[in-house]
Amino acid sequence: MLAFMKVLQPKTVEEAYELATKNKTAPMLAGGCWLRLGRRTWPSVIDMASLDLRYVREEDKEFVIGSMATQGDVERFEPLQQFCGGAVVKGVKEILGVQFRNTATMGGSVASKFGFSDIIPALLAVHADIVTFKGGRMSMQDYMAYRERDILVEIRIPKVDVPVAVEALRISRGDFPLLTGALRHDEKGVELYIGTRPGVPQLAVKASALLSEKGLSAAKEAGQLASEELVYQSNSHASKEYRMEMVKAMVQRLAKEVAQ
Repeated sequence: MLAFMKVLQPKTVEEAYELATKNKTAPMLAGGCWLRLGRRTWPSVIDMASLDLRYVREEDKEFVIGSMATQGDVERFEPLQQFCGGAVVKGVKEILGVQFRNTATMGGSVASKFGFSDIIPALLAVHADIVTFKGGRMSMQDYMAYRERDILVEIRIPKVDVPVAVEALRISRGDFPLLTGALRHDEKGVELYIGTRPGVPQLAVKASALLSEKGLSAAKEAGQLASEELVYQSNSHASKEYRMEMVKAMVQRLAKEVAQ
C-alpha cells in the first residue's frame, strides 16, 4: 500500500527538480506501481502527473517517449511495432497484465533501474538516449551508471532500423522474468545484453566481440562466454547455476531470430 503524509505536486520539470533536491528522501511518483507494494509511510512524495510528459511521437530522425507515457502507450504506438523487429514493444508487452501496463510509466520503469527489467535490455539494444533535467542527454549505457538525483524527462530512440531480438525467460506469462536478453546486429558488429542475473542488464563484451568476429553462427560459443564473463547470482526466483545454463540457450535463440 502506498502511504504518505504529504504530496508535492510540481507543475514544471524545473519545479520538480527543485523539490527533488530539497526533499532528498521523497520518492518521485510516476505511476507508483512498485511503491504500492511497500509498507512504508513516506513523509512526502513528489507527484509527476502534472508535468505534461505523457507522449509518444515520431520525429524525422527519432522516436520520442515522454517519461510519463505508460508502457501501454508504447505498446499501442504503431510506428514502434515494426521498428527494429518490434524490440521496444516486445520489451513491454509481456510485463504483467494490461491494467499494470496502462499504469506503469516508461520513466518510472527506466529510472528505477531494476535488475529484472524487461524494457531496459531492449532500450540498450536500440541505442536509446535518456534526457534528464540536470544531466542533459546521455546514452542509455551511461544512464545506467548515472547516480545523480535528477528528473528523467524523455527517452529518445534514433530511427536506425536494424535487426534486434529481445527475450525474457519466464515460468509462465505474467511472472517476473528469470533472465532477460537483447541482441543487436548492425554494420559495426553485434551487441549482446543480458539482465536479471539478477543484476541490471549489462553488455556481454567478450560474447559480443566473438559474434562480431565470427558471425551469428558462433552463437553456441558466445552463449558459453556469456555464462562465464558476467556475474550471476541466486535469488528466490532462480539459482545462479540455472541462469548460467539458460543464458547459453537464450543467446542461441536471440542469434537465430536476428539472423532470420
